[in-house]
Amino acid sequence: MGKSYQPVNALLRGLDVMTHISSLGKASVRDLHALTNIAKPTIIRNLETLEHAGYVSRNSDSGLYSLTARVLSLCAGYDHHQRLIELAAPLLNEFRKKMPWPSDIALFDRDAMVIVESNRDPGALALNRPVGTRLSMTESALGRAYMAFCDSSTKDLILDCHFAENPDTGVTRDQLEHNLARYRDQGFSENNKSLSRHTLGVGVPILLHGRVEACINTIVLAEALNMDEVIQRCVEPLKTVAEQISSVLEADEGNVTEV
Repeated sequence: MGKSYQPVNALLRGLDVMTHISSLGKASVRDLHALTNIAKPTIIRNLETLEHAGYVSRNSDSGLYSLTARVLSLCAGYDHHQRLIELAAPLLNEFRKKMPWPSDIALFDRDAMVIVESNRDPGALALNRPVGTRLSMTESALGRAYMAFCDSSTKDLILDCHFAENPDTGVTRDQLEHNLARYRDQGFSENNKSLSRHTLGVGVPILLHGRVEACINTIVLAEALNMDEVIQRCVEPLKTVAEQISSVLEADEGNVTEV
């Protein structure tokens, strides 16, 4: 289909500015000028427009700009999780044959991790969490894995929202940040009865080109194993299946690009 009009350069510049803020996490006008070669007055107009629309915020102390949670609404119409489910489901079901405990795949959605696929069998009530269940970002292994491996600006937004809505939580932000750093260093997150006194769990990220596309967990009844046993038995197999899903997603992306 032929183009009816020439591209709107002002819109292209605004999108370019947003893209670079996203990659940097926080950016100054000088940073954006160096990366885009767009004139500084034009960058400032774009930033002020994006700030007015609610997609960018400016820190009054540092003068740095960052994206707001509103940018997440831009991808609301992109139903990419259906393709992820289609590709990951066979691997998840095969994994269930090797692992005696169930696993879920979940995507980040504004303030929660949403289960989009599971290999759970009907069984203990503590393990019955259907597709569509929304899980806490700070209490679930899935949420902790996502925050540990996502970019710092997204993590900061999640924590900002969490503490704004839960000002009296018993865990400080410094404590959460410390735990997230530990999860990232060790390559997996833990849920030691934090979501339910009946369950333990571990979670790992499913990466696409180094970015978190989804997360996968394994959940165990607390009466069956302790946390050290869960880590010993579940983490490495879980990492393996996450890497397999990542490889399938990257191969599929390559096939789409070629077409």
